[in-house]
Amino acid sequence: MLLLIASKRFYERKLKKDQQAISDKLQAEKDEFLKKEAEATERQIIKLQTEKLQGELAGKNRELANSAMSLVYKNELLQKLSQEMLKIKDSSGKPLAEEQLRKIQKVIDDGMNDERDWNLFESSFNEAHESFFKKLKANHPDLVPNDLKLCAYLHMNMSSKELASLLNISLRGVEIRRYRLRKKLEVPHDKNLVEFLMEL
Repeated sequence: MLLLIASKRFYERKLKKDQQAISDKLQAEKDEFLKKEAEATERQIIKLQTEKLQGELAGKNRELANSAMSLVYKNELLQKLSQEMLKIKDSSGKPLAEEQLRKIQKVIDDGMNDERDWNLFESSFNEAHESFFKKLKANHPDLVPNDLKLCAYLHMNMSSKELASLLNISLRGVEIRRYRLRKKLEVPHDKNLVEFLMEL
């Protein structure tokens, strides 16, 4: 009888121990599964957030490009007006008086050099590339506002013709500015200036 009772107790203890081991194993597997599920969910959330941010950035870049191209178009139109103005003749067939031409040219020049255009562009540019100017100013504190302006336009990969229109200078003037900027930024000889600025 004693042997049977002892055997029964031993068996019950072993059964309880086995049940606990199985329960612990199941709990560990459940915890591992939940952990993996949480990690997968977190990865999915990060992926969605990244895609959303990339989409927003692409949208801002499109807006920025449209804004820049509108400025280019406006300035090209004003330059054309400036050229056509010289061909205008009065009712007697004579060219317009020098004083009149100067007044009209001043209005055109003011329109081409309107700082409000740059301020709007700069604001949009900062939204799309918030750390660009900070990095530039931190690494190259000697850059003047015209240098920063050129850097922003180059970062957007604008052509020399577009730059000439935006900055109201000749193509030769653009090349000179690019050369001076290269020296200020200490861009290596084997590195393209636009690539250098795009990597900032």
